[in-house]
Amino acid sequence: MHNLYVDIGNTAVKWLFDGQYHSVLVADFSTDILPKSDQAFVSCVTDRSLLDGFNDAIFVESQATFQSFVSAYEQSNKLGVDRFLAMIAAIDQLPNQNLLIIDAGSALTFDLVLASGEHEGGLIMPGLGKLRRSFAQFESCSKNLTLKSMANNTTDAWEFGTANMLMSVIKDQIEQHQTALGDLRVVLTGGDAKIVAYRLNHQVDIESYLVLDGLALYAQSLN
Repeated sequence: MHNLYVDIGNTAVKWLFDGQYHSVLVADFSTDILPKSDQAFVSCVTDRSLLDGFNDAIFVESQATFQSFVSAYEQSNKLGVDRFLAMIAAIDQLPNQNLLIIDAGSALTFDLVLASGEHEGGLIMPGLGKLRRSFAQFESCSKNLTLKSMANNTTDAWEFGTANMLMSVIKDQIEQHQTALGDLRVVLTGGDAKIVAYRLNHQVDIESYLVLDGLALYAQSLN
């Protein structure tokens, strides 16, 4: 059976088919570019109408448990499905380890999972793009993460300030949980994962398609 796995995010639509990963911006997406499949499984954190007319798509929801994973949320279906899928994929790929899963995309999210599979909870905050567009008078689409301490013009002051804000909270979360647990594996995913990893002094695992991997894992468990 040829299954199709689709991850609809705020910025991009990604899919996995026959072992190949693909990605396009939401603005450029059409169901016409998706391959023909026997069954489609979908993770969607935004507008489901993007798949209007695409028949037999199964929209996955977060679960309270999955294999060793146990959600920290009292209402498990309120946990973003992308976070749920990223966590179960990370557990599958890096079993029996304390994990901090960081998704650096439109939103910046953190989820801590103990080696037992128990989810300790998470954080959600604006991603780099949202930060840079949060004040109209300073708005920028720059993806640079320049960590200089001070600037002598407004453009650089905004760029350096937002870069330092983003990287400071990421470094703080890693160090905080590493200190508490002693042993921690950091997994980075999302569109800004590579540029974030470049600025970190910590060893990290970059998994660009972690949500799709989790989606495939979850779908296969239904058979």
